[in-house]
Amino acid sequence: MSGTLTVSGMAAGLVSGEKLIGPVTTSGSNTIGQIDDATLAAGDNTFAVPSGAVAVAIFLSSAPSVTVKVRTNLNTGDGGLEIAPVSGTPWFKMDLVTGTTSIILNSSGSLSGVELTFI
Repeated sequence: MSGTLTVSGMAAGLVSGEKLIGPVTTSGSNTIGQIDDATLAAGDNTFAVPSGAVAVAIFLSSAPSVTVKVRTNLNTGDGGLEIAPVSGTPWFKMDLVTGTTSIILNSSGSLSGVELTFI
């Protein structure tokens, strides 16, 4: 069976009431069993994307104080998209476009408790 990642939620307290989010599901066509647990060093940290993966979910340790940016091998020349610091336990889901062979997490300092799950 291929992997799936489903996101759902709710925004409450809006002037118009509440807004349900999703569920939105990304499904892979292959079985990908790769989960990378890592401690980020300052600078670029590169992770290989397994063949057939269609998405990655990146989970960071609780309320990181360092800046973490994400990019891929397809856009190594830019600064990346900042995904931390944020409050709570941050996570980030990214669909992988054709030709993506690596995920690059740039960290301003050491950060333990990082997990990349590929589907």
